[in-house]
Amino acid sequence: MCGRAEPKHRRDGMKRAFVLSGGGSLGALQVGALRLLLEKNIVPDIVVGCSVGALNASFLAGTPTLQEVTRLEEVWRSVTTERVYPGSKLHILWRLVTGKDSLHDNRRFYEFLQESGCSPSLTFGDLHGARLYVTAMHLPTGRLHVFGDNPHDLVLDALMASTALTPLHPPWEINGERYVDGGTVTPLPLRVALERGATEIYALHLHRPDAEPMRKRLRGVADHINHAVSTMLRQQAHHDLHLAEAARRVRLHYLPLWSDDPIEPTDFSHSAALLEQGYARAAALMEKGNAATLIEGNVPRMRWWLQWTLPFRVHLRRNQMSRA
Repeated sequence: MCGRAEPKHRRDGMKRAFVLSGGGSLGALQVGALRLLLEKNIVPDIVVGCSVGALNASFLAGTPTLQEVTRLEEVWRSVTTERVYPGSKLHILWRLVTGKDSLHDNRRFYEFLQESGCSPSLTFGDLHGARLYVTAMHLPTGRLHVFGDNPHDLVLDALMASTALTPLHPPWEINGERYVDGGTVTPLPLRVALERGATEIYALHLHRPDAEPMRKRLRGVADHINHAVSTMLRQQAHHDLHLAEAARRVRLHYLPLWSDDPIEPTDFSHSAALLEQGYARAAALMEKGNAATLIEGNVPRMRWWLQWTLPFRVHLRRNQMSRA
């Protein structure tokens, strides 16, 4: 994990980015898709990750190879819910009634990341294979924070900040500032890649397309809360997709990844099956050509983050990218 490699330079002038969303245990789907992309010799120059997507991205940043994907698959097969969200129901109740910042302690998860190969001293500047950017929310201001612009940022700290999902894990403190899960602000951080010069983006979004009906009936308060939060995050991700569509001369490959099985994001016992499903979903999209969207902007030249205030006068050649 978080390996070092010699820098590689593309000759075609393109800057390719992989953007990986959050999604808890469903992150194994992304790993299957990453294997498919690298088998096709699609290698990133930039890797942007949010939450569990940041963990997957960190493996590729230093060494974007199939060998590194194999290592990542082994990590996913070995992870358990107890390593990520430890504690019995009684322990969780005790933390709740005693006013702790979260339902679970994240020290065991911190140790797990170290055991997986991420050294506490590793900085973003140590990674030379592909540029890594990790997103989190700065808790006091609610603003998006991007780790990786500063080469002295510590990778492990950034990963802990990006995965600090309230109320499951407590905020992560770095230099006196507290951060929480990056998906709180933007679950699919496409704009981070755009701002850093990406001209081609592969977006690995842990998301069921709107055309795909839910197979599970909502039952109880927890199910309805989860569904409401998921809907909110989906709308935030769609906003970033629209921003990408308004960018000039950007080729977007949108890969929605989901499982038909009712798997909770906190359940890590299905990783082996999800690895296979992610590979199959990505292969189907790539084979049918439904992942590709060439975006040719007819929008006046101005800063891209202001373009959302304009009518999207863009000519899109879309292939029903989420209808595979």
